[in-house]
Amino acid sequence: MDFSAAEYADRDARRLEEVLVGPPVTWVFLGDSITQALVHTHGSRGLVEHFAERVRGELGRLSDAVVNSGVSGARAEDVLGEFDWRAGRFAPDVVFVMFGTNDRQAGPDGVRAFRYRLDQIVQRTRDVGATVVLQTPPPVMDDGDGPYAGLGPYVETVRSLAADLGVVLIDHAAHWAKAAAASGRGPAPAGWLDDPSHPGARGHLEMARTIFRTLGIDDDVSAVCSLEIEGELSAPV
Repeated sequence: MDFSAAEYADRDARRLEEVLVGPPVTWVFLGDSITQALVHTHGSRGLVEHFAERVRGELGRLSDAVVNSGVSGARAEDVLGEFDWRAGRFAPDVVFVMFGTNDRQAGPDGVRAFRYRLDQIVQRTRDVGATVVLQTPPPVMDDGDGPYAGLGPYVETVRSLAADLGVVLIDHAAHWAKAAAASGRGPAPAGWLDDPSHPGARGHLEMARTIFRTLGIDDDVSAVCSLEIEGELSAPV
């Protein structure tokens, strides 16, 4: 049965509400080094680990499985060739997808191919019966002439594809831009990035909280949500 974008959006939003109060489910996170959270958290939890602690620990969903299938350096096209290994074999109920940081190295000419590949990831995820959640990647410091320049069009592609396909969107880029503007520096507030293109421990916590807010499970009194990193309290902007 074919659904319109609006019908998909309504259905997926309801599914995400239902899975949080229903039987155990499997959550899979697809992405690159930001999702994998290697090195740049310096031993602190990454966003997927924060998610697991919040959902499995604090919300008492002990039997849920949270799988981090992020791979450093990965692009959307890499996942298409390995979808069954990275996601399908886990029989996921919900799949979070975040790409763009590495894909943008193809420059403006790569945007169209990126959109097609992201579209295919969404369709393949739906084909295995899972709910898709698209995420925009956070900004980077060298978005001018550096090797990672030109992220903006890829972020906009994620947003437009989510709207066109009725996919739930977690817009990290928008949250970081708002926080950067409020702090008077950009493209990211102080302490959120560990290097020009990778979030540090504080950045990962901010990303986790953006996920929580989108899913309606953010809570200032929880140990995860109120965690202090480097003397700064992570709080909504």
